Amino acid sequence: MLGTAYDDGDTTRGLTPADFAVLMRSTRTNEQDGLPRHTAFTAALEAAGIAYSLESGGGGPFDRPQVAVLRSTFELLRSESPNRDTARRHFDDNVLLAYPNADFNALTRVLTEWGRAVHPAADAARVRLYPQQLVYDLLGAFQIYQSEFDDQVWRDIGLFSKMILDVETVYPHIGADYDFGSMLNFLQYPAERGYDVSTDDVLQRPDAVTVSTVHKMKGLEFPCVFVVDAQNNRFPRSRSNYTGWLPSDVMKQAIARGAYRSTPEEESRLFYTAVTRAERYLYVTGADYLPGGKRLSRQSRYATRLAEHESVLDTPGDLPDGLAKAEPRRRIESADYPTNFSEIKYYIDCPKSYQFSRRYGFNPIVREMFGYGKSVHTSIQKLHERYLDALPAKNEIEAVISDTFHLKHVAQSGNPESNPGPYERAKSSAVKVAQAYVESYGSDFERLRSTEVAFEIPAEGCVISGSIDLLLKEDAAGSIQGAEIIDFKTMDSGAPDEDTAVVDWTELALQVQLYARAATQVLGENAKTGSVHFLKDNRRVDVPITQEALDAAIANVEWAVQGILAGDFPMRPLPDKCSACDFQGICAKTPQDFSKITTQPPALHLPDNRTEMARAFSQYQPATLRRARRK
Repeated sequence: MLGTAYDDGDTTRGLTPADFAVLMRSTRTNEQDGLPRHTAFTAALEAAGIAYSLESGGGGPFDRPQVAVLRSTFELLRSESPNRDTARRHFDDNVLLAYPNADFNALTRVLTEWGRAVHPAADAARVRLYPQQLVYDLLGAFQIYQSEFDDQVWRDIGLFSKMILDVETVYPHIGADYDFGSMLNFLQYPAERGYDVSTDDVLQRPDAVTVSTVHKMKGLEFPCVFVVDAQNNRFPRSRSNYTGWLPSDVMKQAIARGAYRSTPEEESRLFYTAVTRAERYLYVTGADYLPGGKRLSRQSRYATRLAEHESVLDTPGDLPDGLAKAEPRRRIESADYPTNFSEIKYYIDCPKSYQFSRRYGFNPIVREMFGYGKSVHTSIQKLHERYLDALPAKNEIEAVISDTFHLKHVAQSGNPESNPGPYERAKSSAVKVAQAYVESYGSDFERLRSTEVAFEIPAEGCVISGSIDLLLKEDAAGSIQGAEIIDFKTMDSGAPDEDTAVVDWTELALQVQLYARAATQVLGENAKTGSVHFLKDNRRVDVPITQEALDAAIANVEWAVQGILAGDFPMRPLPDKCSACDFQGICAKTPQDFSKITTQPPALHLPDNRTEMARAFSQYQPATLRRARRK
């Protein structure tokens, strides 16, 4: 039925894998063959070359061999640094099956380096570990960038990256041995059942057949649904009582309502939910024998009743009459796409980095000074909130910094007075930055600073949302006379910063211009000026916020949304840009053209009357140009 013409109301399109769902009552492991129930269906789909998505209840995150191998390779480092023979057996028996292009020598180098870090010599200093870096080191050694995995495999690997981020959130200071072992315990037990491999975002769903339990699909519909396992004792299940971990006395009210147990009424409601997920085509199937089973199963009484329905085909399994073909195209909901600056900046920098981050869920590596810029920014906000009529004194600035400064991934010194460490030095730097700002830009405190004002900007096909900080100029009566958009950055205006790799004026200008456009909604009038304030070298640079500049900024967002909705994610590499990318280790860096969008956004307006295209164009070197330069 793939490619079958389907009328969506406004248009006719051909069905794609995302239009199909295989729904089952339960995915309990079969006693006969020891495999989850979904395995028979996912294996058949895989054999037919049809992509599938295992939704919550339809499979765990480690059902994918690519994800399971990541965890098992982490596990090699639990008790010792693995020797070459151990690494070879693991590589041959596990890694190559999941990552056919993997490099054994690269893997041994990663395991050796991390083995020394996780299990240092007795007299070695304790080191801070960044396990997200290990994820990318392993994927690089597996040469994932040479693999032609479908979107769902990439998303499941990205979920492993999310697990590691959660570990780093709980254990901000992961050290050797014990903390690393705690992380492995988390991956072995809670992570097995605690993560949903599905997504509720229709735009992020891969173009793949959904394989799921019925419970997860409540509220969703598909053009074609297969309700499977329609045999007695499977769907419907036989009557069952509560078997949870909590005592029955604690759960008695929920149990009395029918929760946590199987009843005929609940089974009927669930089957009704299953069959009504189908918009047009419905197949209800069962099996005489489960895989490895020896006992004959009787057809579900629900399926028996359905057989009498007037719409049922005379020959079950046949295709309906009158089917026509059309160009396969995914369904996109007509609602405006919600987005924000953080999403858009990834796409206009390099659409592939957007795909890694937003579509697949990969997370950046946490650096030691991660959060320094945000902490300083928060301190500046607090100064404006507390000192509305007078400048804060130096000791008052220091007190505000002490109250607000925090670095999650840097431990404080046990003796900060006589032996200050990285945390204390960063805090001292924040105090100096804030004091220099107050001394040079004291006039900012003559305005009322309004923080975190939410906004929504409607644009073609999307709604841009976020929050904005404004410096508002008031008269004696308290009426607003004007506003300035000031985007504070902790970086030096001419050098990299701990939190930001490079000073990218296309990104900075776009952000200020979107905020200026948002100020119109907040104030009912345009902002008077816009600028970027570099706190590190205490320098303020004006950004053009003319109507022409704002129109160009909005047009860039609309162009990016068009590409996101079309699923157009080409690689747009340039050596300097790629070297600073969070995902350089998993990207092939192969120059690619846009294939689904044919337009280009207008140039952005930058300081000093300059214009420049977004980095997906201005910092991109096509393969033909690379070859010409080498010659």
